[in-house]
Amino acid sequence: MPLITRTALRRGGALALAAAALLTGCTSSGDRESSASPTGKPLAGPEKAGAGMAVLRGDTIRKALVTDTELRSYQAQEISPPSTRPTADREECRPLADMTASGTARTPEAADFAGRSFVSTATPGLTTTVSLFSYEGDDARRTFADVRKALATCGAGFTTTGNTGGSAVKYVAVKAEEAPEGGDEAVSWRMTGTAQGSSMPMQITAVRQGRNVAVFFTLNLLDPKKADLPEDLHGRQTAKLAKAIESAGTS
Repeated sequence: MPLITRTALRRGGALALAAAALLTGCTSSGDRESSASPTGKPLAGPEKAGAGMAVLRGDTIRKALVTDTELRSYQAQEISPPSTRPTADREECRPLADMTASGTARTPEAADFAGRSFVSTATPGLTTTVSLFSYEGDDARRTFADVRKALATCGAGFTTTGNTGGSAVKYVAVKAEEAPEGGDEAVSWRMTGTAQGSSMPMQITAVRQGRNVAVFFTLNLLDPKKADLPEDLHGRQTAKLAKAIESAGTS
């Protein structure tokens, strides 16, 4: 989840404080049916170990994160959130609640996690947190299948408890969006979180590359309706993750 920085708090005032209450810190078990590719074509059978199927861990997954020196107009903020996993009031919406969790705790459980937040210096108020997760076996694909299923049934919204700060958060206007190209499959959605009488729209994009997943969580503290994932950040991170997976698979 996006890191709410001191600078952002000063800029966004009350809205930023509400965002801090909404966010848990970073970033349901489903059946094993296959999910869809970005083109809508079904993905064939369980994926087998091999080139491009490395499970990134430790320094390898942390080094797969893009840095602000590899980008223009961003200031990187290191994050080390406590492990937090909010609980959804609707079981079918648990995969979306898991996407608001921090650390490896989710269903399926991730093997490892690393994250970094980026504050745009070109677009004041725009913040994107990039979280990388690695999974064993087919768990990365199961995660995407579960998220797609939840998006199809949770449009009316859901509420989470157990968030950082103890506030209950009600998510409304949950809507799937067209995902950007890249990786083996991708999914995007937008939802608004409400807490303590204030609301904050947020955009989430997840990209799977083999057994590793990049999650981009974007909000705009100054112009909430313009919480759009920056194309350059998405492109650089997707390319760097692919390279890290390739290198790990051949080492």
